Amino acid sequence: MKKLYKFLIVIVLACSSMVANAQMDGVTFTLLPQMPYSNYYNPGIRVPYRGMIGIGVSNINVSVFNSSVIYKNLYTTNAAGEEVIDGEGLINSLEEQDNFLNFDMSMDLLNVGFRVKKLFFNIDWRMRINTEFQYSKDFVGFFVLGNGHYMGDDNPCDFNIGVDANVFTEFGLGVQYDINDKLTVGVRPKLLNGFANLTVTNEQTRIYTDPDTYAISADVNLDIKASSVFKTNINRIGDIVNVLDSIGTNGTVEGKNNYGFGIDFGASYKINDHWGVAAGVYDLGFIKWRDSKVKHNSKENVALNNSVFNSIQDVATIKLDYNDMLKNVVDNVWGNDSLVDGGTYKTSLKTRILLQGYYEYNPMLRITAVGQLYSVRGQMKPSVTLAYSGLFFNHFNLSLGYTMSQYTGQALGFGVGLHFGPFNGYFVADNILAMTKVTAPTIEFATAYKTAGVRMGIVWTIGKYNQ
Repeated sequence: MKKLYKFLIVIVLACSSMVANAQMDGVTFTLLPQMPYSNYYNPGIRVPYRGMIGIGVSNINVSVFNSSVIYKNLYTTNAAGEEVIDGEGLINSLEEQDNFLNFDMSMDLLNVGFRVKKLFFNIDWRMRINTEFQYSKDFVGFFVLGNGHYMGDDNPCDFNIGVDANVFTEFGLGVQYDINDKLTVGVRPKLLNGFANLTVTNEQTRIYTDPDTYAISADVNLDIKASSVFKTNINRIGDIVNVLDSIGTNGTVEGKNNYGFGIDFGASYKINDHWGVAAGVYDLGFIKWRDSKVKHNSKENVALNNSVFNSIQDVATIKLDYNDMLKNVVDNVWGNDSLVDGGTYKTSLKTRILLQGYYEYNPMLRITAVGQLYSVRGQMKPSVTLAYSGLFFNHFNLSLGYTMSQYTGQALGFGVGLHFGPFNGYFVADNILAMTKVTAPTIEFATAYKTAGVRMGIVWTIGKYNQ
């Protein structure tokens, strides 16, 4: 996380998707038959064991998402037959406003579950990091093409971005109840403790270049909110990166409490020996951040330089000077004004609604369909997953899933698991095709596919597997 905000900007300009999605991790791992995480997103789906124990390495997830920057749009062939970076091709491939880079990481610090007759209790404590960086087409265009590309009052540069970066812990107490042999219901209230947040809303910020005098001005509409439990020195806009810089070995906790509340709930119904359905809500909640630093600019004219950097090659090879680049963006567009104390504010979790149905012919053949609605910047985006899962030789678990999402595009997921006595180990990739680019050059690996994610862990179970 150290220097994350600065790195996010560099990644956008470098056309990279190495940083990506807040909570777009797939559901494939919950479908592995013998893994005890069937209730991860829906506490109403029955856990097939008498108990489970996971510490540290039981559930580690990293997922990334890049909505718009695709490798094939970065290069073109010149007259000499050489492959060169195509800045204009890159710009033309972007959406006008809604381009996203997202990153999601979570790790279970403790996950313990135990059954008492028809009740199953879960105590889980996990660390979560998620960021979302939204940017406009012109935000990249200003850096790549320079301000000379935006001449006249009728052709401004829409220099717009949005940032939502969060680091927090989650302590959940799940309760699951078998009403009968067919119906199970569950709820998981969660206490959230925020470590750091950075929220930037920058809409309708326009940069103007006079075609006669080349004088440059900007109308700025910017809101910044930042809060951290770590000791930081945040006095000006250029210091906002300190919120996330402080999350490292040198970060000193000041003891502020940024508490929040969340809840997951749902139910599952086994129609017969072959068919079943489930429905649930995941991550409904908020965090209240205290002792924030804030800034608001509205219609403030500022003077700009001609360009932040000179060569697109510097961007592709990531040779930019972080501090100099950020200073130019801050000074030239937003104005390096002082931040002020802002009291408290709230941020919401990225809520999901899930509907699930399956048909199982035998333990080696189960077909599952999962429909989801993701909350993305106040809008609900649909996603559909069609998955196969199977159990072989009573030890080997396999899952394959194809996902179509309005937000993240298409992905082919794959998961394997091993079950021997109390030992359970698993590995899941949310996009197999992205794994084929691991040995490719960095910029190709980062931009070949929109989404990628891996989840892995070792967890111990108590009692025999009982579907």
